[in-house]
Amino acid sequence: MKNYKVIALSSAVGAEMNDINLTCLDDEMFLEVETAFNRYGGLLFRNQKLNSDDLVNFSRRFGDLDHAPQMENGKTAVDGYPEIYIVSNILDSDNKPIGSLGSGEAVWHTDMSYLSNPPDISMLYAVEVPEIGGNTSLCSMAAAYNILPQDVREK
Repeated sequence: MKNYKVIALSSAVGAEMNDINLTCLDDEMFLEVETAFNRYGGLLFRNQKLNSDDLVNFSRRFGDLDHAPQMENGKTAVDGYPEIYIVSNILDSDNKPIGSLGSGEAVWHTDMSYLSNPPDISMLYAVEVPEIGGNTSLCSMAAAYNILPQDVREK
């Protein structure tokens, strides 16, 4: 068995998996990741160095991928990677955003919940994170449902 640690981030949702390299997971180790995801509902992996191929290949192990929606800059995705959506406050040489949501307009959201069949999972790969701010939070609708009184759940 591989040497790694799983640390719960809260009692409701999320865990950090340490000492894992997402670029070279064998089937046995991916099963460990998938099992942890199913248990905790969200996972944090620190210190990853992923290129676009790595990110898409890891993501595909969970199932078919949707194409990213159109960004505010008119682009629909990263060239050659229709599954990747860029969230960034970085401007290009023409002083135009390289991605979307860079002005903090999405303080809270649910990815693609407007679809009749929304994705089960979203992946976020942070390339640059400020020392202060830039936090990402998770919520669990299953955990929220589970703490409802029985009569409310039955309704």
